[in-house]
Amino acid sequence: MSGRLDQTRLAHRIADFVTALRWEALPDAVRATALDAFRDWLGNAAAGAATPFGRSVHAVAKAIGSTGNALLIGSREGADPLTAALVNGGSAHALEFDDSHKQTLYHPGVPAIASALAAAQLADAGGAALLTGMVAGYEVGIRVACALGPGHYRFWHTTGTAGCFAAAAAAARVLDLTAAQTAAAFGLAGTQAAGLWEVLPDAPAAKNLHPGRAAQSGLLAALLAREGVEGPTSILEGSRGVFAAMAPEGADAGACTDGLGARWRIREITFKAYPICGHSMTPVEAALQIREGLGTAEVRKVLVHSNAISIRVAGDPDPQDGYAAKFSIPYCVAVALLKGRVTQAEFEPAVLENRGVRDLMRRVELVADPEYDKIARTIRPARIEALLGDGRTVEAVSETRRGDPEQPMSSDEMRAKFRALAALAWGEERARRVDDGMPTLPESPTVNRWMRRYLLAEE
Repeated sequence: MSGRLDQTRLAHRIADFVTALRWEALPDAVRATALDAFRDWLGNAAAGAATPFGRSVHAVAKAIGSTGNALLIGSREGADPLTAALVNGGSAHALEFDDSHKQTLYHPGVPAIASALAAAQLADAGGAALLTGMVAGYEVGIRVACALGPGHYRFWHTTGTAGCFAAAAAAARVLDLTAAQTAAAFGLAGTQAAGLWEVLPDAPAAKNLHPGRAAQSGLLAALLAREGVEGPTSILEGSRGVFAAMAPEGADAGACTDGLGARWRIREITFKAYPICGHSMTPVEAALQIREGLGTAEVRKVLVHSNAISIRVAGDPDPQDGYAAKFSIPYCVAVALLKGRVTQAEFEPAVLENRGVRDLMRRVELVADPEYDKIARTIRPARIEALLGDGRTVEAVSETRRGDPEQPMSSDEMRAKFRALAALAWGEERARRVDDGMPTLPESPTVNRWMRRYLLAEE
Protein backbone atom coordinates (compact mmCIF):
# COMPACT_ATOMS: atom_id res chain seq x y z
CA MET A 1 0.00 0.00 0.00
CA SER A 2 1.42 3.32 -1.07
CA GLY A 3 2.34 5.71 1.73
CA ARG A 4 1.87 8.75 -0.51
CA LEU A 5 -1.17 10.83 0.40
CA ASP A 6 -3.09 12.88 -2.14
CA GLN A 7 -4.23 15.90 -0.14
CA THR A 8 -6.86 16.76 -2.76
CA ARG A 9 -8.80 13.72 -1.59
CA LEU A 10 -10.98 14.02 1.47
CA ALA A 11 -10.12 10.56 2.76
CA HIS A 12 -6.43 11.44 2.92
CA ARG A 13 -7.00 14.76 4.65
CA ILE A 14 -9.26 13.18 7.24
CA ALA A 15 -6.81 10.31 7.70
CA ASP A 16 -4.06 12.77 8.61
CA PHE A 17 -6.27 14.13 11.38
CA VAL A 18 -7.15 10.68 12.72
CA THR A 19 -3.58 9.40 12.86
CA ALA A 20 -2.37 12.55 14.63
CA LEU A 21 -4.91 12.37 17.48
CA ARG A 22 -3.46 11.83 20.95
CA TRP A 23 -5.43 11.56 24.19
CA GLU A 24 -3.11 13.78 26.18
CA ALA A 25 -3.36 16.56 23.58
CA LEU A 26 -7.15 16.72 23.54
CA PRO A 27 -8.89 19.58 25.38
CA ASP A 28 -10.12 18.68 28.87
CA ALA A 29 -13.74 19.26 27.86
CA VAL A 30 -13.40 16.83 24.95
CA ARG A 31 -11.90 14.15 27.18
CA ALA A 32 -14.68 14.62 29.74
CA THR A 33 -17.34 14.31 27.04
CA ALA A 34 -15.70 11.17 25.66
CA LEU A 35 -15.83 9.50 29.07
CA ASP A 36 -19.48 10.54 29.49
CA ALA A 37 -20.21 9.13 26.04
CA PHE A 38 -18.62 5.79 26.86
CA ARG A 39 -20.61 5.53 30.09
CA ASP A 40 -23.85 6.37 28.27
CA TRP A 41 -23.14 3.87 25.48
CA LEU A 42 -22.21 1.14 27.95
CA GLY A 43 -25.48 1.51 29.85
CA ASN A 44 -27.45 1.39 26.62
CA ALA A 45 -25.57 -1.67 25.37
CA ALA A 46 -26.11 -3.50 28.67
CA ALA A 47 -29.84 -2.79 28.88
CA GLY A 48 -30.34 -3.14 25.13
CA ALA A 49 -29.12 -6.73 25.24
CA ALA A 50 -32.42 -7.70 26.89
CA THR A 51 -34.63 -6.12 24.22
CA PRO A 52 -36.17 -8.37 21.55
CA PHE A 53 -33.58 -7.18 19.02
CA GLY A 54 -30.76 -7.56 21.54
CA ARG A 55 -31.79 -11.10 22.40
CA SER A 56 -32.06 -11.97 18.72
CA VAL A 57 -28.63 -10.66 17.73
CA HIS A 58 -27.06 -12.36 20.77
CA ALA A 59 -28.77 -15.61 19.69
CA VAL A 60 -27.30 -15.26 16.21
CA ALA A 61 -23.82 -14.83 17.67
CA LYS A 62 -24.32 -18.03 19.64
CA ALA A 63 -25.81 -19.92 16.69
CA ILE A 64 -22.85 -19.18 14.43
CA GLY A 65 -20.48 -20.32 17.16
CA SER A 66 -18.64 -17.04 17.50
CA THR A 67 -16.00 -17.16 20.22
CA GLY A 68 -13.30 -14.75 21.28
CA ASN A 69 -12.28 -12.23 23.89
CA ALA A 70 -14.49 -9.36 22.71
CA LEU A 71 -17.17 -9.10 25.39
CA LEU A 72 -20.83 -9.07 24.44
CA ILE A 73 -22.07 -6.29 26.71
CA GLY A 74 -25.03 -7.41 28.81
CA SER A 75 -23.69 -10.94 29.16
CA ARG A 76 -20.52 -12.63 30.33
CA GLU A 77 -19.91 -14.18 26.91
CA GLY A 78 -17.20 -13.36 24.40
CA ALA A 79 -17.19 -13.32 20.63
CA ASP A 80 -14.87 -12.48 17.77
CA PRO A 81 -14.42 -8.71 17.38
CA LEU A 82 -16.49 -8.37 14.20
CA THR A 83 -19.44 -10.17 15.74
CA ALA A 84 -19.07 -8.21 18.98
CA ALA A 85 -19.15 -4.93 17.07
CA LEU A 86 -22.40 -5.99 15.38
CA VAL A 87 -24.05 -7.29 18.55
CA ASN A 88 -23.01 -4.44 20.82
CA GLY A 89 -23.72 -1.79 18.21
CA GLY A 90 -27.21 -3.07 17.52
CA SER A 91 -28.04 -3.62 21.18
CA ALA A 92 -26.86 -0.15 22.21
CA HIS A 93 -29.35 1.44 19.80
CA ALA A 94 -32.28 -0.82 20.68
CA LEU A 95 -33.79 1.35 23.41
CA GLU A 96 -33.60 4.59 21.38
CA PHE A 97 -31.78 6.03 24.40
CA ASP A 98 -28.29 6.45 22.88
CA ASP A 99 -26.69 9.80 22.11
CA SER A 100 -27.56 11.85 19.04
CA HIS A 101 -26.49 14.92 17.07
CA LYS A 102 -29.51 17.05 16.30
CA GLN A 103 -28.13 19.01 13.34
CA THR A 104 -27.44 15.85 11.35
CA LEU A 105 -30.23 13.59 12.69
CA TYR A 106 -27.42 11.13 13.45
CA HIS A 107 -26.54 8.82 16.35
CA PRO A 108 -22.75 9.19 16.46
CA GLY A 109 -21.84 7.11 19.50
CA VAL A 110 -23.13 3.64 18.70
CA PRO A 111 -21.07 2.81 15.57
CA ALA A 112 -17.94 4.62 16.78
CA ILE A 113 -17.84 3.11 20.26
CA ALA A 114 -18.86 -0.42 19.30
CA SER A 115 -16.07 -0.49 16.71
CA ALA A 116 -13.48 1.16 18.97
CA LEU A 117 -14.19 -1.23 21.84
CA ALA A 118 -13.95 -4.34 19.67
CA ALA A 119 -10.68 -3.05 18.17
CA ALA A 120 -9.30 -2.26 21.63
CA GLN A 121 -10.11 -5.73 22.91
CA LEU A 122 -8.54 -7.32 19.83
CA ALA A 123 -5.35 -5.26 20.16
CA ASP A 124 -5.29 -5.38 23.96
CA ALA A 125 -5.10 -1.60 23.81
CA GLY A 126 -5.33 0.77 26.76
CA GLY A 127 -8.20 2.91 27.92
CA ALA A 128 -6.71 6.08 26.46
CA ALA A 129 -6.44 4.43 23.04
CA LEU A 130 -10.10 3.37 23.21
CA LEU A 131 -11.25 6.86 24.12
CA THR A 132 -9.05 8.53 21.49
CA GLY A 133 -10.49 6.21 18.87
CA MET A 134 -13.96 7.18 20.01
CA VAL A 135 -13.19 10.88 19.59
CA ALA A 136 -11.88 10.19 16.08
CA GLY A 137 -15.10 8.35 15.27
CA TYR A 138 -17.32 11.14 16.56
CA GLU A 139 -15.43 13.86 14.72
CA VAL A 140 -15.34 12.03 11.40
CA GLY A 141 -18.89 10.63 11.54
CA ILE A 142 -20.54 13.93 12.43
CA ARG A 143 -18.67 15.75 9.67
CA VAL A 144 -19.58 13.18 7.03
CA ALA A 145 -23.19 13.39 8.20
CA CYS A 146 -23.07 17.18 7.85
CA ALA A 147 -21.68 16.85 4.34
CA LEU A 148 -24.45 14.46 3.26
CA GLY A 149 -27.14 17.00 4.13
CA PRO A 150 -30.86 16.65 4.82
CA GLY A 151 -31.71 15.22 1.40
CA HIS A 152 -29.71 12.11 2.26
CA TYR A 153 -31.97 11.46 5.24
CA ARG A 154 -35.06 11.06 3.10
CA PHE A 155 -33.99 7.56 2.07
CA TRP A 156 -30.87 6.76 4.08
CA HIS A 157 -30.45 6.33 7.83
CA THR A 158 -27.38 8.47 8.46
CA THR A 159 -26.36 6.34 11.43
CA GLY A 160 -25.86 3.44 9.05
CA THR A 161 -24.09 5.42 6.32
CA ALA A 162 -21.95 8.08 8.00
CA GLY A 163 -21.61 5.58 10.84
CA CYS A 164 -19.40 3.36 8.64
CA PHE A 165 -16.86 6.16 8.35
CA ALA A 166 -17.06 6.84 12.09
CA ALA A 167 -16.44 3.18 12.87
CA ALA A 168 -13.52 3.00 10.45
CA ALA A 169 -11.93 6.11 11.97
CA ALA A 170 -12.38 4.78 15.49
CA ALA A 171 -10.89 1.38 14.72
CA ALA A 172 -8.05 2.85 12.65
CA ARG A 173 -6.97 5.10 15.52
CA VAL A 174 -7.19 2.28 18.12
CA LEU A 175 -5.23 -0.09 15.86
CA ASP A 176 -2.65 2.66 15.18
CA LEU A 177 -2.93 2.45 11.40
CA THR A 178 -0.81 4.68 9.21
CA ALA A 179 -2.43 7.59 7.41
CA ALA A 180 -2.39 5.66 4.12
CA GLN A 181 -4.00 2.63 5.77
CA THR A 182 -6.61 4.84 7.41
CA ALA A 183 -7.52 6.45 4.09
CA ALA A 184 -7.87 2.97 2.57
CA ALA A 185 -10.11 1.99 5.49
CA PHE A 186 -12.42 4.91 4.67
CA GLY A 187 -12.71 3.65 1.11
CA LEU A 188 -13.45 0.10 2.25
CA ALA A 189 -15.99 1.35 4.79
CA GLY A 190 -17.76 3.71 2.41
CA THR A 191 -18.40 1.04 -0.16
CA GLN A 192 -20.34 -0.89 2.51
CA ALA A 193 -22.41 2.09 3.72
CA ALA A 194 -26.14 1.35 3.88
CA GLY A 195 -29.34 1.65 5.90
CA LEU A 196 -32.71 2.46 4.30
CA TRP A 197 -35.67 4.18 5.96
CA GLU A 198 -38.11 1.67 4.52
CA VAL A 199 -37.78 -0.04 7.91
CA LEU A 200 -40.35 2.48 9.21
CA PRO A 201 -43.10 2.13 10.17
CA ASP A 202 -43.60 -1.60 9.65
CA ALA A 203 -40.29 -2.98 10.96
CA PRO A 204 -38.75 -0.40 13.31
CA ALA A 205 -36.52 -2.92 15.11
CA ALA A 206 -34.67 -3.44 11.82
CA LYS A 207 -33.31 0.09 12.32
CA ASN A 208 -30.99 -1.33 14.99
CA LEU A 209 -29.20 -3.34 12.33
CA HIS A 210 -27.88 -0.12 10.78
CA PRO A 211 -25.51 1.00 13.57
CA GLY A 212 -24.54 -2.59 14.29
CA ARG A 213 -23.54 -3.24 10.71
CA ALA A 214 -21.85 0.17 10.49
CA ALA A 215 -19.69 -0.72 13.50
CA GLN A 216 -18.88 -4.12 12.02
CA SER A 217 -18.20 -2.74 8.54
CA GLY A 218 -15.92 0.02 9.81
CA LEU A 219 -13.92 -2.41 11.93
CA LEU A 220 -13.66 -4.85 9.03
CA ALA A 221 -12.46 -2.03 6.78
CA ALA A 222 -9.71 -1.07 9.23
CA LEU A 223 -8.57 -4.66 9.65
CA LEU A 224 -8.45 -5.24 5.89
CA ALA A 225 -6.56 -1.99 5.36
CA ARG A 226 -4.03 -3.08 7.98
CA GLU A 227 -3.46 -6.21 5.90
CA GLY A 228 -2.76 -4.17 2.79
CA VAL A 229 -6.13 -4.21 1.02
CA GLU A 230 -6.55 -1.05 -1.03
CA GLY A 231 -9.67 1.04 -0.62
CA PRO A 232 -10.97 3.72 -3.01
CA THR A 233 -9.78 6.93 -1.38
CA SER A 234 -12.08 8.96 -3.64
CA ILE A 235 -15.02 7.19 -1.97
CA LEU A 236 -16.62 10.41 -0.74
CA GLU A 237 -16.26 12.90 -3.61
CA GLY A 238 -15.71 10.52 -6.55
CA SER A 239 -18.11 10.48 -9.52
CA ARG A 240 -19.54 7.16 -8.30
CA GLY A 241 -18.89 7.74 -4.63
CA VAL A 242 -21.03 8.32 -1.58
CA PHE A 243 -21.85 11.97 -2.26
CA ALA A 244 -22.89 11.32 -5.86
CA ALA A 245 -25.02 8.33 -4.93
CA MET A 246 -26.50 9.42 -1.60
CA ALA A 247 -26.76 13.22 -1.51
CA PRO A 248 -29.54 14.10 -3.98
CA GLU A 249 -29.50 17.79 -3.05
CA GLY A 250 -25.72 17.96 -3.37
CA ALA A 251 -23.12 17.40 -0.70
CA ASP A 252 -21.19 19.98 1.28
CA ALA A 253 -17.77 18.39 0.87
CA GLY A 254 -16.11 21.14 2.87
CA ALA A 255 -18.03 20.07 5.98
CA CYS A 256 -15.80 16.99 6.18
CA THR A 257 -12.74 19.05 7.04
CA ASP A 258 -14.20 22.33 8.30
CA GLY A 259 -12.70 23.07 11.71
CA LEU A 260 -11.11 19.63 11.91
CA GLY A 261 -8.89 19.58 14.98
CA ALA A 262 -10.12 22.98 16.18
CA ARG A 263 -13.91 22.68 16.46
CA TRP A 264 -14.70 19.58 18.48
CA ARG A 265 -18.08 18.36 17.33
CA ILE A 266 -18.30 15.66 19.98
CA ARG A 267 -19.20 18.57 22.26
CA GLU A 268 -22.42 19.08 20.25
CA ILE A 269 -24.00 15.73 21.07
CA THR A 270 -27.24 15.20 22.96
CA PHE A 271 -27.38 12.69 25.79
CA LYS A 272 -31.01 11.61 25.73
CA ALA A 273 -33.18 12.13 28.78
CA TYR A 274 -36.03 10.13 27.23
CA PRO A 275 -35.84 6.67 25.58
CA ILE A 276 -37.56 7.79 22.39
CA CYS A 277 -36.81 8.85 18.83
CA GLY A 278 -35.12 12.24 18.84
CA HIS A 279 -37.89 13.63 16.63
CA SER A 280 -40.38 13.05 19.46
CA MET A 281 -38.35 14.85 22.10
CA THR A 282 -39.25 18.54 21.64
CA PRO A 283 -42.97 17.63 21.43
CA VAL A 284 -42.55 15.80 24.74
CA GLU A 285 -40.78 18.80 26.29
CA ALA A 286 -43.61 21.09 25.19
CA ALA A 287 -46.23 18.63 26.46
CA LEU A 288 -44.59 18.51 29.88
CA GLN A 289 -44.60 22.32 29.97
CA ILE A 290 -48.37 22.63 29.44
CA ARG A 291 -49.39 19.71 31.65
CA GLU A 292 -49.74 21.80 34.81
CA GLY A 293 -51.99 24.28 33.02
CA LEU A 294 -54.54 21.69 31.95
CA GLY A 295 -56.03 21.18 35.39
CA THR A 296 -59.06 18.91 35.30
CA ALA A 297 -60.38 20.23 31.98
CA GLU A 298 -61.20 17.82 29.18
CA VAL A 299 -58.59 17.79 26.39
CA ARG A 300 -60.55 17.89 23.16
CA LYS A 301 -57.64 18.15 20.75
CA VAL A 302 -53.85 18.51 20.85
CA LEU A 303 -52.15 20.15 17.88
CA VAL A 304 -48.43 19.43 17.58
CA HIS A 305 -46.62 21.76 15.19
CA SER A 306 -43.30 20.31 14.03
CA ASN A 307 -41.18 19.92 10.90
CA ALA A 308 -42.02 17.59 8.02
CA ILE A 309 -39.05 15.26 8.59
CA SER A 310 -39.96 14.68 12.23
CA ILE A 311 -43.55 13.93 11.29
CA ARG A 312 -42.48 11.55 8.54
CA VAL A 313 -40.12 9.59 10.80
CA ALA A 314 -42.03 9.76 14.09
CA GLY A 315 -45.62 10.26 13.02
CA ASP A 316 -46.96 6.74 13.59
CA PRO A 317 -50.60 7.39 14.61
CA ASP A 318 -51.31 3.91 15.96
CA PRO A 319 -48.22 2.07 17.28
CA GLN A 320 -48.82 -1.58 18.06
CA ASP A 321 -45.84 -2.29 20.32
CA GLY A 322 -43.54 -0.44 22.67
CA TYR A 323 -40.72 0.01 20.18
CA ALA A 324 -43.02 1.43 17.50
CA ALA A 325 -44.43 3.81 20.14
CA LYS A 326 -41.01 5.44 20.47
CA PHE A 327 -41.49 6.57 16.86
CA SER A 328 -44.95 7.98 17.56
CA ILE A 329 -45.19 11.65 18.50
CA PRO A 330 -48.92 11.18 19.24
CA TYR A 331 -48.20 8.40 21.72
CA CYS A 332 -45.24 10.13 23.39
CA VAL A 333 -47.20 13.37 23.78
CA ALA A 334 -50.20 11.50 25.19
CA VAL A 335 -48.18 9.69 27.87
CA ALA A 336 -46.31 12.91 28.73
CA LEU A 337 -49.62 14.69 29.30
CA LEU A 338 -51.20 11.86 31.25
CA LYS A 339 -48.23 10.55 33.22
CA GLY A 340 -46.00 13.60 33.52
CA ARG A 341 -42.97 11.52 32.55
CA VAL A 342 -41.59 9.51 29.64
CA THR A 343 -39.47 6.61 30.87
CA GLN A 344 -38.97 3.06 29.67
CA ALA A 345 -41.95 2.04 31.81
CA GLU A 346 -44.26 4.05 29.55
CA PHE A 347 -43.54 1.64 26.70
CA GLU A 348 -44.61 -1.48 28.53
CA PRO A 349 -47.85 -3.22 27.42
CA ALA A 350 -49.86 -2.03 30.44
CA VAL A 351 -49.38 1.61 29.40
CA LEU A 352 -49.42 0.99 25.66
CA GLU A 353 -52.81 -0.69 25.91
CA ASN A 354 -54.27 1.75 28.44
CA ARG A 355 -57.62 3.03 27.21
CA GLY A 356 -57.00 6.57 28.45
CA VAL A 357 -53.65 6.79 26.68
CA ARG A 358 -55.11 5.40 23.47
CA ASP A 359 -58.04 7.79 23.58
CA LEU A 360 -55.86 10.87 24.08
CA MET A 361 -53.39 9.69 21.45
CA ARG A 362 -56.17 9.70 18.86
CA ARG A 363 -56.86 13.35 19.66
CA VAL A 364 -53.28 14.37 18.85
CA GLU A 365 -52.98 15.95 15.42
CA LEU A 366 -49.62 16.59 13.75
CA VAL A 367 -49.16 19.80 11.76
CA ALA A 368 -46.17 20.31 9.46
CA ASP A 369 -45.02 23.90 9.90
CA PRO A 370 -43.01 25.29 6.94
CA GLU A 371 -41.25 27.75 9.24
CA TYR A 372 -39.96 24.86 11.33
CA ASP A 373 -38.72 23.11 8.20
CA LYS A 374 -36.42 26.07 7.53
CA ILE A 375 -34.61 25.70 10.86
CA ALA A 376 -34.81 21.93 11.35
CA ARG A 377 -31.06 21.46 10.81
CA THR A 378 -30.11 23.77 13.66
CA ILE A 379 -32.98 23.34 16.09
CA ARG A 380 -36.02 21.10 15.96
CA PRO A 381 -38.70 23.08 17.79
CA ALA A 382 -42.21 21.92 18.51
CA ARG A 383 -45.27 23.95 19.45
CA ILE A 384 -48.22 22.34 21.20
CA GLU A 385 -51.74 23.71 21.45
CA ALA A 386 -54.17 21.89 23.73
CA LEU A 387 -57.81 22.79 23.04
CA LEU A 388 -59.76 22.26 26.26
CA GLY A 389 -63.38 21.55 27.00
CA ASP A 390 -63.75 24.74 29.04
CA GLY A 391 -62.92 26.84 26.00
CA ARG A 392 -59.30 27.56 26.89
CA THR A 393 -56.28 26.92 24.69
CA VAL A 394 -53.03 26.12 26.47
CA GLU A 395 -49.84 26.18 24.44
CA ALA A 396 -46.08 25.95 24.75
CA VAL A 397 -43.01 25.95 22.51
CA SER A 398 -39.84 23.95 23.08
CA GLU A 399 -36.72 24.56 21.01
CA THR A 400 -34.39 22.26 22.95
CA ARG A 401 -34.55 18.89 24.65
CA ARG A 402 -33.20 18.00 28.07
CA GLY A 403 -29.78 16.55 27.29
CA ASP A 404 -29.04 18.94 24.42
CA PRO A 405 -25.84 21.00 24.82
CA GLU A 406 -28.08 24.02 25.46
CA GLN A 407 -29.96 22.15 28.21
CA PRO A 408 -27.46 19.54 29.48
CA MET A 409 -28.14 16.82 31.96
CA SER A 410 -26.16 17.18 35.17
CA SER A 411 -23.36 14.80 36.08
CA ASP A 412 -25.62 13.23 38.70
CA GLU A 413 -28.39 12.76 36.14
CA MET A 414 -25.95 11.14 33.70
CA ARG A 415 -24.72 8.72 36.34
CA ALA A 416 -28.26 7.95 37.47
CA LYS A 417 -29.23 7.17 33.88
CA PHE A 418 -26.28 4.80 33.52
CA ARG A 419 -26.94 3.02 36.80
CA ALA A 420 -30.63 2.55 36.00
CA LEU A 421 -29.84 1.09 32.58
CA ALA A 422 -26.92 -1.06 33.68
CA ALA A 423 -28.84 -2.42 36.65
CA LEU A 424 -31.35 -3.97 34.26
CA ALA A 425 -28.59 -6.24 32.98
CA TRP A 426 -26.15 -6.50 35.86
CA GLY A 427 -28.01 -5.61 39.03
CA GLU A 428 -27.55 -2.46 41.11
CA GLU A 429 -24.31 -3.46 42.86
CA ARG A 430 -22.45 -4.28 39.67
CA ALA A 431 -23.83 -1.18 37.94
CA ARG A 432 -22.54 0.95 40.81
CA ARG A 433 -19.12 -0.75 40.66
CA VAL A 434 -18.75 -0.05 36.94
CA ASP A 435 -19.86 3.55 37.39
CA ASP A 436 -17.39 4.08 40.21
CA GLY A 437 -14.61 2.60 38.06
CA MET A 438 -15.29 4.85 35.07
CA PRO A 439 -12.75 7.57 36.02
CA THR A 440 -9.97 4.95 35.98
CA LEU A 441 -10.53 3.95 32.35
CA PRO A 442 -8.21 6.51 30.70
CA GLU A 443 -5.27 5.33 32.81
CA SER A 444 -6.01 1.63 32.45
CA PRO A 445 -3.11 -0.15 30.67
CA THR A 446 -5.56 -2.37 28.82
CA VAL A 447 -9.29 -2.21 28.21
CA ASN A 448 -9.49 -5.97 28.66
CA ARG A 449 -8.10 -5.71 32.17
CA TRP A 450 -10.47 -2.84 33.03
CA MET A 451 -13.47 -4.81 31.81
CA ARG A 452 -12.44 -7.93 33.70
CA ARG A 453 -12.12 -5.92 36.88
CA TYR A 454 -15.26 -3.82 36.70
CA LEU A 455 -17.69 -5.55 34.35
CA LEU A 456 -16.82 -9.15 35.21
CA ALA A 457 -15.44 -8.68 38.75
CA GLU A 458 -12.64 -11.17 38.02
CA GLU A 459 -9.88 -9.13 39.68
